[in-house]
Amino acid sequence: MFVAKIVLLCAAVALVSGNPQMLGAPRQLSGAELEQSKLTLQESLTKLAAGEGPSYRISKILSASHQVVAGSLDSYTVELIDSNNQTKVCDVKIWSRTWLENGIEVTFECPNEVTLVRKHSP
Repeated sequence: MFVAKIVLLCAAVALVSGNPQMLGAPRQLSGAELEQSKLTLQESLTKLAAGEGPSYRISKILSASHQVVAGSLDSYTVELIDSNNQTKVCDVKIWSRTWLENGIEVTFECPNEVTLVRKHSP
């Protein structure tokens, strides 16, 4: 019984003192990870603009996070420039499930606009 208490205590200490990032929780991106994430966003914007749209360019990424889900979920708060050269701040989510046909789902949530969901191939 004493050994079980010691093991439980050690496990609790390891959980408390270890990395506070929970598995599966969103992780804020910076540095090289943020740059790679920007490329992912640009690739999706380019593919969508070549198809049914929308047509946006990145002005500035205000924040970005990555989360492992059934696939991966990249979430951005980003300044986008539309086809009329108007800048707006939108929340963009890219849900990647590369094993599916058209497994990249991009959701745009911009103020005073209907939420737009588009899919494209990986």
